[in-house]
Amino acid sequence: MKERKGIMELRELEYFLAICEELHFTRAAEKLGISQPALSRQMRTLEDKLGVRLFDRLGKKIAITEAGEILREQSGNIFSNIKSVYEQIDELQNVKKGKLIIGAMSEELSQLASVVFLELHRKWPQVQTKIFMSENIDEKVFEMKLI
Repeated sequence: MKERKGIMELRELEYFLAICEELHFTRAAEKLGISQPALSRQMRTLEDKLGVRLFDRLGKKIAITEAGEILREQSGNIFSNIKSVYEQIDELQNVKKGKLIIGAMSEELSQLASVVFLELHRKWPQVQTKIFMSENIDEKVFEMKLI
């Protein structure tokens, strides 16, 4: 395996994807709001880092190489994963999703908690709820932290 000359940056991948969409450096640069020479430099830097050509340049036309196709597919996955991270954190911050576990020491408390859980589930269906009964709640809570 070749030694790589640096770490890819998200900005480089964003620029790369814009070129893939436009198949034209000047149009991609305009879309990104940067100069065409700056975009070309970024792609040369990315190609140097990877040790492969990402585009075949045929005059003003370009074609994506096999290595470029691999990078395009994986870059799409990377940006999809980043979007998912933001969505999941947003859900967590807005209490749309998560886990709620309540321990009860007596059956009466357990029945009351069950009623509360039903209401919580109606209001936030994506929140997982669980109730357990135990005479030794401290140990159960500690066990749950280990899971």
